Amino acid sequence: MDFETPLVIKITGKAFDDSELLAKYIDVLRKLLEEYRILVVSGGGSIARKYIDSATRVGVKSNYWLDLIGIWASRLNGLILISALSNYAYPFTPITIEEALRAVKYSKLVVMGGLIPGQSTASTLIEVAEALGARKVYYYSAVGRVYNKDPIKHPDAKPYSVITASELKSILEQKLLPGEYALIDEKALDLAIRSRIEIQLIDYREPCLIYSALKGENPGSIIIPS
Repeated sequence: MDFETPLVIKITGKAFDDSELLAKYIDVLRKLLEEYRILVVSGGGSIARKYIDSATRVGVKSNYWLDLIGIWASRLNGLILISALSNYAYPFTPITIEEALRAVKYSKLVVMGGLIPGQSTASTLIEVAEALGARKVYYYSAVGRVYNKDPIKHPDAKPYSVITASELKSILEQKLLPGEYALIDEKALDLAIRSRIEIQLIDYREPCLIYSALKGENPGSIIIPS
């Protein structure tokens, strides 16, 4: 099988909280697999928060261990996709970039979670794309657009169709967006700038929007790597 650069997609952990929505993702991925190789990075979502909270309540204070719990939760979410699409999928969630690179050469679908403590799954997304040579990633985020300030608190918040990574970093540094909204951290943006990777944000509640994104349309916000 000739190698081709796969689509690189991140699915927020929120998507795994709704089985009906998750079924839609599985249908979308199955359809895309007719044409593309795909690498998916899955977020941890509520299951990660649940286990991190439990660990905290029993006295775990080290961020290393709390992050590691979140990483394994994201991998568990990934296993749902792997098992549902087992005819296409690499049967494990890669735990290193190197393993992911090997897996995409032999499997049409590779699903992975986080990699190392202290790193978000958004950073994992960009790192894997960088290693694969992908020039664009598709990020199903909890909020499908970037705003200039918190849209919940400010009705006049301005949505961006296109924004540079540097502009978004400035907004994040000014803390104009709440932590639960700002789903792309500064490290991920720095990686995107370094490797010239464009990020297409898509509202996670509408999995089918990726079809229009793949046609060159912009169903959310595009983050330009500059």
